Amino acid sequence: MLSPGRAEENRDVELADVPVRDVRPLLTEERADLLALLASLGDADWVMPTEAGRWTVKDVALHLLDDDLGWLSRGRDRDRSGSLDDNGDYRQFVAALDAKNKRWVDGASGLSHRIVQDLLEWSGRQVDQYYASLDLRAPSTVIWAGPGPVSVWFDLARDLTERWVHQRQIRDAVRMPGRHDRFLPGVLHTFVWAFPYQYRPEAAPGTTVQVDFGQPGGCWILTRQAGRWMLDEGTARRPAATLRMAPWVAWRQLTGLRVSAGQYVVEGDDSLLRPLLAVRGIIV
Repeated sequence: MLSPGRAEENRDVELADVPVRDVRPLLTEERADLLALLASLGDADWVMPTEAGRWTVKDVALHLLDDDLGWLSRGRDRDRSGSLDDNGDYRQFVAALDAKNKRWVDGASGLSHRIVQDLLEWSGRQVDQYYASLDLRAPSTVIWAGPGPVSVWFDLARDLTERWVHQRQIRDAVRMPGRHDRFLPGVLHTFVWAFPYQYRPEAAPGTTVQVDFGQPGGCWILTRQAGRWMLDEGTARRPAATLRMAPWVAWRQLTGLRVSAGQYVVEGDDSLLRPLLAVRGIIV
């Protein structure tokens, strides 16, 4: 898990202060689970609808393949011809990304299930080799966590969250949960870093807000300091606002999936609570 510090030390931290976490073994493990899952599916399973928009199980698998090929092309091979400009209007970037993803899925839709599995197995080996060559402290970017550079280790942790969510969508569609939730604590410990960047209500210095994902999701404190919100792990003594949700609700909330008001608890100042519910650990 990410461990940004202890609340009792009264030390608010930034993402740059967080110790390096090497998720590469988890990425390999998660992929092995995906390949085993896909190998177990029948033809009817591949066309089942998922919660990933209008995508079927096959569409999600194709998207994961595209993710692998993107890492290899842009990262390993230094070919940026397929990259999108993220320096302009954010909404235009999101629209362009959605269109790019759709073009790929539509164009690859004629591939057989076996071909998709074989390509994912091949790309997985290639990506593992590429990841092994990376300096985890080198600069990278994660748009939903901030405009500035982050370390590669966090970008890889972000990749794990995306892969985990998409595999969960497949598993939910075919009703094969497996042991996939064993990765969830680490996923939430990555998602939580969307809060310091995206959460922006005004408040007096020293104001604290509690975000509680339960066990094993973790408890987090946002503290207003120097005109921004700082994140720390722990429990606030007198928070001005509190958001509580179970970990299996939190990942859905943070990825923009349907969550009913009855699935979480809010207490305190509404002006501080509403922005909490708008935070997302994905590009939306």
